[in-house]
Amino acid sequence: VLTFGAILRSKENQEEERLRKLQEEQEQNQSWFQKTFSNKKKSDDMTSAVITKQEDVEIEYYDDPDLLQNRPWIQKAVVLLGGIIFNILLAFACYFGEITVGDGLQKPVFDQGAIIRSINSPAAASAGLLKPGDVILGVNGLPLSTTDPDGVSSAQRSISNLVSTIRSTPTGESVELLVRHPSTTTTASGKTETLTIQPKRSLDPNTGREGPQSIGVMLGPNYVRTEVVHAKNLGEAASLASQAVGDLTSETVRSLFNLFSQIGSKGGVTSQMTGPIGLINTGSEVVKTNDSGALIAFVAAVSINLAVINSVPLPALDGGQLVFVIAEAITGRKVNQKFQEGITAATVVFLLIVSFSTAVEDVFNIFGK
Repeated sequence: VLTFGAILRSKENQEEERLRKLQEEQEQNQSWFQKTFSNKKKSDDMTSAVITKQEDVEIEYYDDPDLLQNRPWIQKAVVLLGGIIFNILLAFACYFGEITVGDGLQKPVFDQGAIIRSINSPAAASAGLLKPGDVILGVNGLPLSTTDPDGVSSAQRSISNLVSTIRSTPTGESVELLVRHPSTTTTASGKTETLTIQPKRSLDPNTGREGPQSIGVMLGPNYVRTEVVHAKNLGEAASLASQAVGDLTSETVRSLFNLFSQIGSKGGVTSQMTGPIGLINTGSEVVKTNDSGALIAFVAAVSINLAVINSVPLPALDGGQLVFVIAEAITGRKVNQKFQEGITAATVVFLLIVSFSTAVEDVFNIFGK
């Protein structure tokens, strides 16, 4: 009897335990459904609030003192300037190494005037008067720049001054060009004469719009030869490398200003720019020459271009971020972060459009010829 009673009590306890566990599972399932439904309702309410009143959404910004945006303005300025300074130092190292342990710094030498590369069309203002190989030595009684230590920069400035003089000539008036024709012998210097040419406004065949005054020629620097410069000591090598970096930087800045000044002209500015695709193509052509000097000059030019471009005061670039840092230093308070992020995002979109345009132009120039 005792055994039978113990067995019955054991079965009753097992049944009670089973019923208790079943009740707990039901309560857990009910709680899970209630929680899920509640979260879904809250999520729907939040989504509706975002859609109906987006301006009420608060953006949480991190206040971690180790983040760059939360550091003192002087530290942010040092970090932003670091990339620009490194690019300049890289170009300096390339030139310094080429002068000291390389084959020497290659320096092109140019003579006075601008040489005519080609005549644009038989109907050009200069057709029949000028021909490829002629050298324009002066305009309206003023000589073009002569050979000086600036090299490429001086030659480009002389061409820019000549083009500016021609474009500023009033309609119907003429310019006087002092021209030296190529010699037919190796000993003579060629015939020099003064030609009077009336510039014409170029006509765009696609739009029919008139362009600036032009004599219809393609001009180039009057290149003579390339000299290889060596240094006698490290001090002279550093001086030559610094001069090369300075010349290249000033020329890059000048080209960038000229590029911005042509915004809105036919073809825009992207037709005169090179993106990553064109840069890789140019680099591969330089590598094919097996000329270490040309490769080092290419690397230095790319590095200086990066330094100059990053210095442009656009919010998405280091120069633009420096503007915000300078404003913080002057006012003593940070620029509104929402405003800063908004204008930076707009600039990023603009740069992406420019990058896409240059990529398309690069592909057309490589495969469309």
